[in-house]
Amino acid sequence: MKPFFRHIASVVTGATLIAQTFALTGCGSKTEAKAADAPQGQNPTPANSAPASTNAATNVSSPSKIVALGRVEPEGQITELSMEASGVVQKVAVRDGDAVRAGATILELDNSVESARVALAQSRATTQKQEVGAILAQIASAQLKSQNQKDRYERLKKIFDSGAETQQNLDNAKTDYETALREVERLQATLRSSESRLAEFNADARVSAAEVQRRILKAPSDGTILKINPTPGSAVASGKTIGDFAPKGAITVICEVDELFVGSVALGQKATVRLQGMKETVASGEVITVGPYLKKKSLFSDEAAALEDRRVREVRVRLSDAGKLLLNTRFECVIQVK
Repeated sequence: MKPFFRHIASVVTGATLIAQTFALTGCGSKTEAKAADAPQGQNPTPANSAPASTNAATNVSSPSKIVALGRVEPEGQITELSMEASGVVQKVAVRDGDAVRAGATILELDNSVESARVALAQSRATTQKQEVGAILAQIASAQLKSQNQKDRYERLKKIFDSGAETQQNLDNAKTDYETALREVERLQATLRSSESRLAEFNADARVSAAEVQRRILKAPSDGTILKINPTPGSAVASGKTIGDFAPKGAITVICEVDELFVGSVALGQKATVRLQGMKETVASGEVITVGPYLKKKSLFSDEAAALEDRRVREVRVRLSDAGKLLLNTRFECVIQVK
């Protein structure tokens, strides 16, 4: 080969070696960058290690504790308040944070029409009741008269049998007695009709009173009003949520355990509660319910890091020392499974 061409080949070979060296150096930098971006507490998988699925199965096979995100709520769960009927708010009897007893009035809708119907039905029932009383008095009088006519007829019949009374007088006495019996029967029929109308008026009064009650929202049990939205004069739709109510009782943390660890959770296991990212325990308790099936994430599905394809098991922990933990506060729940 001529010297000129040997020189060109040497230059090309040197350039190729330099390019390969830079390529190898770049790959190494990317690998180091990936390792640096791995979450704290997790090691990147070495190139010569076993597959990730095998390591995961080994790491989660027998954990001593499980950490799950949870939310504080009453054991009886928070109730959404709503009205049975639609209408305009007349009165709001409570404020946010008020403690109430079962049956206490929370809110009233305008019920002037229904109240007027109650008053009308009650007035009619009162009048009809008086009529029933008058008929009963008439029946008593008619029965007394009927008994007198019966006694007179029987007395004249004895006299007639002895030959000292005429047939005409006996027939007249019998007619008077039968007339008195028919009057008693007529009054009794009138009484039944009057009592039926009284029952109808009483039923109308009960229906109207029930309509009034449908426009009054009462506390379903002892508890706390968390939020009441309407104000006097505002319109409320039937079945629409107008506030939140927390029943009185134990405080719990409802948490979601990742499907990798669901087999380790059981009733009665001890648990502690701490703020997210902190180590200090703020409350403790034990597992009282374990969901019977896996479900999609719901408590924290709005979090960017939540994977939609991961399923969870719902677990409820009853706290023994909840103190003043605010409802709906998010916590980490550490469940001791061993």
